[in-house]
Amino acid sequence: MKVLAVGRGQAVVDTATELLRANGYAAVGTIADAEALRVLDTGEITNLIIGGGVEPNSRAALKRKAADRHVTVHEAERGGRGIEDYLNEVVIPTLDRQ
Repeated sequence: MKVLAVGRGQAVVDTATELLRANGYAAVGTIADAEALRVLDTGEITNLIIGGGVEPNSRAALKRKAADRHVTVHEAERGGRGIEDYLNEVVIPTLDRQ
């Protein structure tokens, strides 16, 4: 399983990828749509996390590419939680069930 985290803040993306790796997942991250689409095209990604700050047009393009590649999409809804809490409480349990 390889996870791609896409966001708009480099610090948030870095935190997400570090936490995912610490939990045993191969993870890469980017703040650039073109890079994210290129990484999805490799066919190596199984899960895509789209950060809450990703704009609607970008979000739609990422979701279309993910659907084409049969990649599971997780759209961040942190609800005031920090990135670590959100990943530990929502995303990682979902990944663990796959």
